[in-house]
Amino acid sequence: MLFPTVEFAIFFPIVLALSWALMPRQQAWKPFIVVASYVFYAAADPRFCLLLASITLVSQLAVVAIHRTEDERLRKWFTAAGVVFDLGILAVFKYYGFFVTDVSDVLDSVGLGMPLPLATIALPVGVSFFSFQAVTYVVDVKRRQTEPASMLDAAIYLSFFPHLVAGPIVRASEFLPQLKKPRDPDRVAVGSDDDFADNLR
Repeated sequence: MLFPTVEFAIFFPIVLALSWALMPRQQAWKPFIVVASYVFYAAADPRFCLLLASITLVSQLAVVAIHRTEDERLRKWFTAAGVVFDLGILAVFKYYGFFVTDVSDVLDSVGLGMPLPLATIALPVGVSFFSFQAVTYVVDVKRRQTEPASMLDAAIYLSFFPHLVAGPIVRASEFLPQLKKPRDPDRVAVGSDDDFADNLR
């Protein structure tokens, strides 16, 4: 679902109204905003939601492992594993076709041409944004700039629809603290220069 569409024009007012009503009750607001974000993303292709969920799960496992160990060597290994997974997903979807074509051309030029599997892979909308946000989450926990969030908070951070397909990339250490306590609707600045993403949180 893209922002300048009829679908979004219907989706956003409904989500905004419900988000506003649920804002003081985090136990209801958090699951709601995750579901709304996944519905938003599924409008592009429901299969992409599995990719987003996989990055969320692996990144969460990585940060929990990093946080629970004091062994610096293990912390580096867990960090590397999380970052490699997140960036690996991005590389496969964004650069696989280019890599295979380039390698095939090089092999042909030296007389070692061989057929390489070249599949057409659909590029998930916003994959760069949520992949890099997942990396910042892992790195921020490694640097002790933030603690691991709950799985629900991590899901909000990585799927939050105002940032999901158009950015900007927000560091975990900036976003996650805002989820720790309920927002008071009466104290949200309506009509100010705050962007609408801030008003939803």
